[in-house]
Amino acid sequence: MLDDEINDAISISKIHFKRGPAGEPNTLLNDFKIYMGLCAVDSLGMNFDDNFVSGTKTLVYSANPFTVNVGVDEWFEIVLDTPYYYDYTDNLLLEFEWSSGEYSLYTWQWKGEGTRALRGDYGAGTANEPLEDVPHLILEGELSLDQSTFGSIKAQF
Repeated sequence: MLDDEINDAISISKIHFKRGPAGEPNTLLNDFKIYMGLCAVDSLGMNFDDNFVSGTKTLVYSANPFTVNVGVDEWFEIVLDTPYYYDYTDNLLLEFEWSSGEYSLYTWQWKGEGTRALRGDYGAGTANEPLEDVPHLILEGELSLDQSTFGSIKAQF
């Protein structure tokens, strides 16, 4: 996600997705993990790890198995094991991986500009498909507040 799409620092504790019309309502993914980190570019390269700013890739969620059972157009949430503090520098990069599973989980997407997502095989270092489509999602957490003095706050009114 581009930094100008988020617009502020946030401590992310949940991710919400809206299930699309394709696929089965029951999905099971083995060895499911979510990583978050920073990305300095707006269009991703084909090597997964090269897209992360060095030292920022952080495991925020892990489940084995991970199951979802929701109907079409229903929202579902993933509560992160470890909240991720995004300080509004660079872009936010999310990586989802799983080793195997039953059925596919399709969510609503929107078309970005450039390579905004990648698809690849489990355990591969490079992607086999660049994508412009990215999942429609909601990041939930605590937003940072601007620090102001009492005088500055009073002057705003």
